[in-house]
Amino acid sequence: MKDFNVGIIQLPATGDKEKNLKTMEEYISCAKNKGADVICLPEMWNCPYQNSYFTKFAEEDFGKTYKKMSEVARKNEVYLIGGSIPIKSGEKIYNRSYVFDKEGKEIYRYSKINLFDIEGYKESDTISGGKSLGVFETEYGIFGLAICFDLRFPELFQSFRNYGAEVIFVPSTFMKKTGEVHFHLLNRARAVDTQCYIVSPAIARDAKLSKNAYAHSLCVSPSGEIIADLGEEKNLAIVKLENEKVKREREKLPLEVSRKNRKL
Repeated sequence: MKDFNVGIIQLPATGDKEKNLKTMEEYISCAKNKGADVICLPEMWNCPYQNSYFTKFAEEDFGKTYKKMSEVARKNEVYLIGGSIPIKSGEKIYNRSYVFDKEGKEIYRYSKINLFDIEGYKESDTISGGKSLGVFETEYGIFGLAICFDLRFPELFQSFRNYGAEVIFVPSTFMKKTGEVHFHLLNRARAVDTQCYIVSPAIARDAKLSKNAYAHSLCVSPSGEIIADLGEEKNLAIVKLENEKVKREREKLPLEVSRKNRKL
């Protein structure tokens, strides 16, 4: 891994898709001007996190939002982890994230595996789960990519570590009820588990369609230290991620050596 600056974007998802696209473009330009090399958006940043909007806002693969993200990545010469957006594929809709390189070319995609099905709400009423998991490589290192509810499944994050990841991105939309008790806890736990940086951009809270969002986008160090917490409102942060911190944490606590040596 090479040292680089990550831009963390926290936006509210309004009921006006055009406005969401414009705000995204403005914030990415701002993050680039502040020195970001890699930028990550939240989960469902172009679409309010409600089943009815998933159906209403869903686009075909390579649609309008996809093209805008590709254009913005190319124009700003940054790697863009595009949070996630609702994507139609036949009769199904997926909660999907796309990754673009500095030329605006797609280099990776991930459809959320673990859907947010809890007491009182089921994401699976409209969204279908993805089936594959992996990592992607950039000039700065190997990165993992999960989405929101995936944070509750540590075995996924161990897979990222096994694949060589040193930074894991987790675009999210935690609700206030679950976020207040679990969002910081889960992000810190996954960082300590994997000895990776965890970068979790979240939807901002507003007084309208995003009023139940917990927000608090996070960047957590490989040792579990919270480096950045973006609060509740629309915001962005630029954080330097350092190779030495990953290296030293893994030297101090050689977890993989213990895994190889243990006998059960």
